[in-house]
Amino acid sequence: MDARHTLVWLQPQAAWQALTPGAHARLAAWFAAGHPAVVARRQEHDAQDVLRLGVPLPPGEGKQRLALVASQAAIRRASAPPTLDQVRAAAPADWAVALDDLREVSCTLGQRPGVFGGFAWQAITGLPYVHAASDLDLLWQVTAPSQAQAIVQQLRRWEARHGRRADGECVLPDGRAFSWREYAGAADKVLVKAHGQCTLVARQALWVGSRQAA
Repeated sequence: MDARHTLVWLQPQAAWQALTPGAHARLAAWFAAGHPAVVARRQEHDAQDVLRLGVPLPPGEGKQRLALVASQAAIRRASAPPTLDQVRAAAPADWAVALDDLREVSCTLGQRPGVFGGFAWQAITGLPYVHAASDLDLLWQVTAPSQAQAIVQQLRRWEARHGRRADGECVLPDGRAFSWREYAGAADKVLVKAHGQCTLVARQALWVGSRQAA
């Protein structure tokens, strides 16, 4: 339940604390409407039973990200990010061809990537998040460098074919994640995100823990 990008719905009478100043009323209305929050990165000093959560508001509300904390006991249910199939119906019509093609690409790669960001929130809430300059944010599960490289190559081709931009992360079996676009570059080290920390990791070192966890 505490993995980054996990969606959580709070109990109706759950206690939670807004961390963004002045955000309590908007968050209360958000949860009253039945919308979820998303699990954010844990901080080192956080108690084990406390979750850091985020609520990204639509662009029409200033594209703010409201932060809060809640206990594990406050969670009514949790869900992984939606899939491409699940966001397809709520996406703008001019994205249909690109999304269908990406679904085929994903099948070729043996993947079913999760979707986060604007496309996911529009599908979940019915609110307008996706606009002309929106990127598609994806989560890919990887266990080996060859797998990550195949994803990089296919996404670059997809972007060239459709004139769209796909951002997102490759997620290792132990939960650490790195940007596929950064991995596609030539830097010797890649920024890796995990609960409580972000660290620069040498490319080859990424896969040591991955093989052990796979």
